[in-house]
Amino acid sequence: MTRSSKGLFTFVSMLLCLCVQARAAAEPAQLYERMQHAIHNVDYEGHFVFQVGDHLDAMYVVHRMQDGRELERLVALNGTQKQVIRGARGVACLDPHRRKISVLGTGNRLANLPAIGTEELQRLYRFELGDEVRVAGRAARELFIHPLDNLRYGYRIALDEQTDLPLQSIMLDDEGKARSQTLFVDLKTGRHITPIEHDLSALQLTEGLATKPLPKDTAQTRKDSDWRFRDLPEGFRLVNVLSPEPAVQHFLFTDGLTSVSLYVEPMDSQGFDGFSRIGSTEVFGTRHHGMQLTVVGEVPRRTLELIADAIVPQ
Repeated sequence: MTRSSKGLFTFVSMLLCLCVQARAAAEPAQLYERMQHAIHNVDYEGHFVFQVGDHLDAMYVVHRMQDGRELERLVALNGTQKQVIRGARGVACLDPHRRKISVLGTGNRLANLPAIGTEELQRLYRFELGDEVRVAGRAARELFIHPLDNLRYGYRIALDEQTDLPLQSIMLDDEGKARSQTLFVDLKTGRHITPIEHDLSALQLTEGLATKPLPKDTAQTRKDSDWRFRDLPEGFRLVNVLSPEPAVQHFLFTDGLTSVSLYVEPMDSQGFDGFSRIGSTEVFGTRHHGMQLTVVGEVPRRTLELIADAIVPQ
């Protein structure tokens, strides 16, 4: 081999090594992107448990894509017998005890929010690959999502090697302790999962359940508001403003990975002040500018306070 050939070989080898290193460095974030795509586009069916503190719920889920639309059926396996069916027309909740199907809404606004890419997320979180693990009898790979500040929580996720679906997801506090977790105990994917396209109509016809008509969507998106925000917590942005009731405004914020809701309404004698916790969700109530503010989200309490402090009149 000539000197020039050796030099070319060495250069190409170094270039290939750099490409491999660059691909490896980007792999955790790419894995997160593949997970997000799989959650919405893969057909799957299985049983999972959801734990918050010492409370444990068992659930059954079927998720399908039909003509580009998501269909989903979620059934509670312990506690109150309930199931939720999400289809193209909206979301319906079946309560067998009351023999009633209630239509909860006609659309999913969260699905219409602007996507935030992993490049922007990596300014707020560090993505790291973990070990190869086994969950629900399937080979998986751990993905760690570490917050870069104390304004958000971290996650440890086990992703299915075949489909990139999250088989286990654990929300971690600032001490690395689990706040909540979801764990599949079995999972089936592909074409042979249980059909759910006609579940809602079949339940109505065969069981004679009373059904509410589709309600008008009262939570209208607002193009104007009486309020603005300054000095929001790092990374959070306002993405939607709604009016669930004439005197109530609902502001939705996200950092791309988690979301926070702020409700602004007139004060009354039963106003809520201070902190509360519902499962893994934190709630903060306070009074500013003559209004009752309620901030809700799976984020540290300091983040809720900062969002409440950021609101000012127009």
